[in-house]
Amino acid sequence: MRAERYEAMLDFLLEAVSDEGTEAFPADVLTSMRRVVRCETVSYREWSPEKQLESSCASDEPEATMQVWHAYPHVRDYDPLAGGAWHGGPLPDRERLGQALTISDFLSDREFRRGGLYAEVCRPLGVRAVMKVFLPTGGATGASFVFDTARSKFTDSDRLAVQRLIPHLVQLRHNAHARKAYLALLDSTAAARTRLQRLTSRERVVLARAATGETNAMIAQALFVSPGTVRKHLEHIYDKLDVRTRTEAAAIYTQERIVTDSVAWTPEPKVPMPNGSAVQQ
Repeated sequence: MRAERYEAMLDFLLEAVSDEGTEAFPADVLTSMRRVVRCETVSYREWSPEKQLESSCASDEPEATMQVWHAYPHVRDYDPLAGGAWHGGPLPDRERLGQALTISDFLSDREFRRGGLYAEVCRPLGVRAVMKVFLPTGGATGASFVFDTARSKFTDSDRLAVQRLIPHLVQLRHNAHARKAYLALLDSTAAARTRLQRLTSRERVVLARAATGETNAMIAQALFVSPGTVRKHLEHIYDKLDVRTRTEAAAIYTQERIVTDSVAWTPEPKVPMPNGSAVQQ
């Protein structure tokens, strides 16, 4: 691999790990990827069978590109590497996950040009070759990168560069999803904290002990009260938290504590670099 390509890969990774948003691969990050793989357009999609979950695109005219790609669901059957669209779609075959694949691996140039995918999408955009990578997601979603070029084909160096990036792409996606889940948890925890503020100090103590699994008798002994008094405290707690069971009340308390403790100290994940070093996310 030439030094320029290697430097482009490092630049892409540095750009990607510095992004702290909840979108896995925003357009500015994909722009850096265009310097790794020479192409006119690179896009990222994540979808479930029912709907598209995330989409981004980097090209000279992204709006025009995406407008043409809206025709894709109508010609998906012509695509040997079919992926998700705006209304979702089938998940990729497992044997194709984690590989840099091109349409030319499955169709001759003549077959490709005679199909609807070329007529409705590729020809209007001046695309002559398409390469895709389906990421291993470990769940009920699909995730793919699509590279389009006006060149006659993608080179072996293009494939090798993408192939080497795949483990890092998987980790970058995981990091973005973790940030998104954490923010959602913070939002839900804000509601939990508001509900917990309705409790008296004694009720908070009772709930804290109940959340650790202590029985009414154990709580009563620790607080020097009767089990009946503990039971009354719990009934008041359920009413104030708008729950019906001990388990639900304990879940609200535990949720608030998990986020409070994690805010105090959150380790920064590290993403391995091609040279064996690591960059903190």
